[in-house]
Amino acid sequence: MVKVSKLGNLLTSEEYNLVLNVLGEAGFGLDQDLKNMDGRILEAFVRILVEKEQSKEKRKKIITLLKQLLEESGNPLAHKFDPRTPMSVLPLPIRKSSFEEVRKGYTLEEGVKEASRCLTCRNPRCVDACPIHFGIPAVFKLIAQGNIDTAYKLSLSYYPCIGTTGRICVRFCENACIMNEIGMEPLAIRYSHRFVSDYADKSSVRLTPKSSTGKKIAVVGSGPAGINAAYHLALMGYSVTIYEAAERTGGMLRLSIPEFRLPSRIVEDETSILEKLSVRFELMKRVGRDISISELVKQYDAVFIGVGAHKPKKMNIPGEDLQGVIQALPFLYKVKIGEIKSVSGRVWVIGGGDVAMDAARTSLRLGASEVKIMYRRSRAEMPADPEQVLDAEEEGIEIVILATPIEFIGENGAIKKMKCIRMRLGEPGPDGRRRPEPIPGSEFIEEADYVILAIGQDPQLDFIKPEDNIELTRWGTIKVNEDLSTTRPGVFAGGDSVRGPATAIEAFADGKRAAESIHRYLQSK
Repeated sequence: MVKVSKLGNLLTSEEYNLVLNVLGEAGFGLDQDLKNMDGRILEAFVRILVEKEQSKEKRKKIITLLKQLLEESGNPLAHKFDPRTPMSVLPLPIRKSSFEEVRKGYTLEEGVKEASRCLTCRNPRCVDACPIHFGIPAVFKLIAQGNIDTAYKLSLSYYPCIGTTGRICVRFCENACIMNEIGMEPLAIRYSHRFVSDYADKSSVRLTPKSSTGKKIAVVGSGPAGINAAYHLALMGYSVTIYEAAERTGGMLRLSIPEFRLPSRIVEDETSILEKLSVRFELMKRVGRDISISELVKQYDAVFIGVGAHKPKKMNIPGEDLQGVIQALPFLYKVKIGEIKSVSGRVWVIGGGDVAMDAARTSLRLGASEVKIMYRRSRAEMPADPEQVLDAEEEGIEIVILATPIEFIGENGAIKKMKCIRMRLGEPGPDGRRRPEPIPGSEFIEEADYVILAIGQDPQLDFIKPEDNIELTRWGTIKVNEDLSTTRPGVFAGGDSVRGPATAIEAFADGKRAAESIHRYLQSK
């Protein structure tokens, strides 16, 4: 029998008294065998420990020792504090010259093992942190039981693209996981979403829309916001038509994110669910050119605008129009459709987000002799997914921080050099990040054959005309109410068109919320 009292020899008296206090509140007696501690008690212990002890180091010490005693007692709950299950990756020599997907996915055993680490928190922080409030503990419980198909079916109540988010989601949920508070690794929630998508028998899942309402909805844009709005509206019994300016569905998910990170077949497979729900697609139909918002309002009972932020920002410095100075999103798109097949020479990518990482890693795979990234803030401020940053550096891409170009210098109309300046961080700006400030006299020169600009993008809303009566904010986004309705009755908006450049999961969440709002609006008419 292994009792909690054994911790008395391993902790300070203050720490031991804390443990006794926490265990008492959790409902576990001091004379009980730790082998009999169940998941409900363990979750309560962790939750109360985090509430009562401020020091993460002390929490980690206590949990580490508790894990040892659980192992000694033979209690399988000890494994909940194991390191997260890593995912196998493509060997580095192959990665650097291949567009094959880098991460290979979990095996069945790995996926079940990782899901069983979940504490099934009473008040799950992960759910609160997720913009769509995805039921992570419920899905993990199903995975741990081996009910992968049921886990997939539950996932479909939120959005149809967990294979996509299982690869590119920014993981607000993992950052909020209580495991972080006790010095342990958070659950691999993103990987687990992909696992469900990879292993579920999707043919066994039947989506049953409600009876037809007889009402028609137009959705502008087939990115995450548009996809999820159309998906939920179709399930509610509405006739939905998506207007997409490109020749393929999926928006930036399909047209800009490289194959090595998100294969097109995944997006194609997941958006095909909409076709099974009788959603119509008007491809290569640009709203504002081929049909106006006002015309859509006349033809449909409601309209949802879910376009992404596709308009690249400019640096507005001398030489930006030189040959070889290009924008990242058009570059990635042209690579994706096969228009750009190779890149040679020295490539500089300017920016610190995921688009910058995608552009740099793509350039490497296309044959660039040297690829470097320049970012004007420090590494801590880089908005890119840390996994992306690590991948880039493993592949030999150097990241130069606290520097920015101030002039592009050319010969015969083509880029040859960049004049740059060192930066330092000043006071915090509106977004909470410290503002970068140039250091006088710190100018330096870098040679370049290509410069790819990835400093952000804005929504392109020039298709909205004054006569559409849709008000914009001073930031150039669509002004909406809490329910995502615009200033024009019957027109709703979400995703980047409202938020500015945001994340895929935020856009998926907006799509679902807009669908619910549109339903309430039409029910009230």
